[in-house]
Amino acid sequence: MPATELLAVIERDGFAESEHRGVAVLVDPDGRLLEAHGHVDRPFLARSALKPLFAAALIDAGLIELEPAHAALASASHWGDPEHLSTAEHMAALHGVAEDALRCPPMKAPDGTMRRFAHMCVGKHIAFAAAARAMGAGADYWADAHPLGALLRDGLVEATGEPIVGVAHDGCGALVFPTTPVGLARAFRRLAPDGTGAHRSVGQAMLAHPTLIDGTGRPDAVVIGETGCVTKFGAEGTQAMVAPDGTTAIVKTADGARRAGAPVALAMLERAGAIPAGTLERLAEPLGMVQRSADAPVGMLRVVV
Repeated sequence: MPATELLAVIERDGFAESEHRGVAVLVDPDGRLLEAHGHVDRPFLARSALKPLFAAALIDAGLIELEPAHAALASASHWGDPEHLSTAEHMAALHGVAEDALRCPPMKAPDGTMRRFAHMCVGKHIAFAAAARAMGAGADYWADAHPLGALLRDGLVEATGEPIVGVAHDGCGALVFPTTPVGLARAFRRLAPDGTGAHRSVGQAMLAHPTLIDGTGRPDAVVIGETGCVTKFGAEGTQAMVAPDGTTAIVKTADGARRAGAPVALAMLERAGAIPAGTLERLAEPLGMVQRSADAPVGMLRVVV
């Protein structure tokens, strides 16, 4: 983990109950550095925050076409709601991908059965399986030596503008690659409404289908629906967020907790004037920032950067 700074504090009745340290970066629409907290030029694993960039790489390579709901699901980390399962079923049928061909492990579906289509990463896996077939490559799209991995890595190199060295294995069974926070910010910026090519179309799909990205009432869906920012969390405390004007924030907490990511990103975007003043305060309740004793508010997650 790169050298970190204190990003947020949980306060309860005047006590500092918890602290979230990490790294955070903000870049302007032209990719210029506006804020840097901690070492933001060292590689880390953004995990599922890379999904929209992977989807764009597959589309740009001409391997797959994705209707908006399916581009959103390929970018998603959902919780197996009925909407997610039905979208996965339709996406897989459209692309001729069998459920048992996917590497993602089974998760509990709304009817209580265990299904791969209910896995939070299923959209990405369906897209990967379809792309591997389009390449004429093997069905083991998750393997280190599979040509799909090289294509995904090259797509990230092009989008981040940085070399990518090394590979890791995500919890869902797919490959994941390291990026720096700065590089990830410059890549994620491409998802804004004024982006180009497949990145722009994936960003538009995420804006059109916020509940497919996370789930009704969950943080990413709240931020997308309430602010028009394209945002995606990743396991172990990553949050990537691009405002409608292209200003982009990346947050990575050292403790792997998710709860500080969106508030810190929103605070930086608000400070830069990329989203309206008061946005973070307005979203404090739905983002779970308010600390309670029974029904009474007694504290708050407070951003300190």
